[in-house]
Amino acid sequence: MAASPSPSHYHDSSSYSAEWEYDVFLCFRGADTGHGFTSHLRAALSDNQIKTFMNDELEKTKSIDGLISVLQRSTLSIVIFSANFADSTWCLEEVATLARRMQKFGHKVLPVFYKVDPSDVLEDSGSYAAAIEQKHGGSKSPKDMKRWKDALKAVANCVGHTSQVIM
Repeated sequence: MAASPSPSHYHDSSSYSAEWEYDVFLCFRGADTGHGFTSHLRAALSDNQIKTFMNDELEKTKSIDGLISVLQRSTLSIVIFSANFADSTWCLEEVATLARRMQKFGHKVLPVFYKVDPSDVLEDSGSYAAAIEQKHGGSKSPKDMKRWKDALKAVANCVGHTSQVIM
C-alpha cells in the first residue's frame, strides 16, 4: 500500500517525503478506544501487512509536533470519533491538520463513528458541542474553536462507518 508521492502533488517541503513511512495513521482518543477497538483495528491492519501508526505514548508525549510529523508521512488516516474525542486538544489539532491536508493535498481520511452518532460531530451537537464549549471555551480563542468545529465537520463528512462494536 505504500507509494511514493509525486513531487508536483506536494508543494510545501514540510509535507513532502521521498516515501510514505506509514500506510495508515490512526487518530483516536486513547481513553475511549485505545485498548479495545483501536488496538484490535491496528492488529487486523498489521495482520494484512498494512503499516499502521498508533501512538501508544500519547499522554506521555511532551509535544504534538512529532505526532503531526508522522501524520504527514502517512498515506491514509482513520479517525475514530468516540464520545470523549473532542475533550482532547490533541485530537482536535490532529483533525484540524487532517482537514487542512485533505483540502490542500487530497489526503484520504476514513472516519469511524464509535458509539457516537455521526450527527453529533456533523452538527456540532451532543457530546461534541458540550466538550468544545465546556472543555475548551474558556481557554481557547474563538478562532481555534471555529477551526476545530470546521475541521470536525470536514472530516466527519467523508464517507465513513458507524461502529457499535463492544470490545
